[in-house]
Amino acid sequence: MFSPDTGTNPLRRSRRTRPGSSAVVAAVVLVTGSLAGATGATAAPGTVADPSARTEVAATAASQVLTATNTFLATLSSSQKTAVQGTRTQANLSKWSNLPDALFKRAGLRMDSLTSAQQAAVLDILEPALSDAGYQQVAGITYGDGVLKAQGGIDLDFGADHYWIRILGTPSSTGKWTVQYGGHHLAVNITLSGGTMTLGPTLWGAQPAYYTRSGATIEPLAGETDDAFAVMQSLNSAQQAAAVLDTPVKEIVLGAGQDGKTLAYDGVRASTFTAAQKTLLLRLIDEWISPLNAEQAAEKLAKAQADLDQTWFAWSGSTAADQPVYYRVQSPAFTIEFAHQQGSGANAGGTTHIHSIYRENGNDYGAQD
Repeated sequence: MFSPDTGTNPLRRSRRTRPGSSAVVAAVVLVTGSLAGATGATAAPGTVADPSARTEVAATAASQVLTATNTFLATLSSSQKTAVQGTRTQANLSKWSNLPDALFKRAGLRMDSLTSAQQAAVLDILEPALSDAGYQQVAGITYGDGVLKAQGGIDLDFGADHYWIRILGTPSSTGKWTVQYGGHHLAVNITLSGGTMTLGPTLWGAQPAYYTRSGATIEPLAGETDDAFAVMQSLNSAQQAAAVLDTPVKEIVLGAGQDGKTLAYDGVRASTFTAAQKTLLLRLIDEWISPLNAEQAAEKLAKAQADLDQTWFAWSGSTAADQPVYYRVQSPAFTIEFAHQQGSGANAGGTTHIHSIYRENGNDYGAQD
């Protein structure tokens, strides 16, 4: 049985330090010249202001992912290659879910079927694609699945190493291809097209929402939770009334199996926000964009700032912290949904858990690249 403190997690290994969420905010300051409330922000290592230089750095990150992918493929047998590779069709792209393996048939190779060297090769793909914050978020979610397994209850095939790798399309420096990594409460879709990358759509979940490891409390989606409450609590009564959805919502709408669908704008428009409120909203948005490597994320966050007055914030549930809540952030470029729920269903064990989704409007799986 997996032990929360002594069991193995394939994502747990020594890694170099890379810029995380705060570095992305700093990069936006360089790109746009200002960010309300971001006083004292400085450039992150490797972040550059010149657009052509940013493109070159981003292309380097993409080339690292390409090299790592080819290195991983070279470790596989012919049968493993057949299992892990697929054509980049919509049917294949959409074959992901937040459900555990007992309830959803996945394709690809599961981490516990790989050798330790092959597992390390998978992680070498994720590392340059994601920021340090994004990589650690994946680690926290997958480790938490081992904690869930250790809690007992109905066995639905949980586990810290019960996560799958799949490669759709032909890895190349010019074509479009996608790396999928996911399992229970996680579906990371990394699409590359030349030197560009996107994580749309990516599902982030957690069950339990927090747990203790070596005496420390681990909460993989703490920022996505706390920063949302900070936005809602900063609004005046009229703004809060506008933000609250007419019909209570407890679950994400645009999750697995909902590719191509959209939601009408609802809630309160950020054009009514004060400068301080806009800063809080942008920091919340940063939590969703910053899992992507910092060079790629900077441009997306700059776009989010430019579109801030056209962005909507919606809410359902209590405004008191540590309560079940649903919120939504919609801009011309992306849609975010987040549902923090009380424990329910198999293996709930009285714990809370989270379902959330980040989608890029019209650009899921790099459709526009």
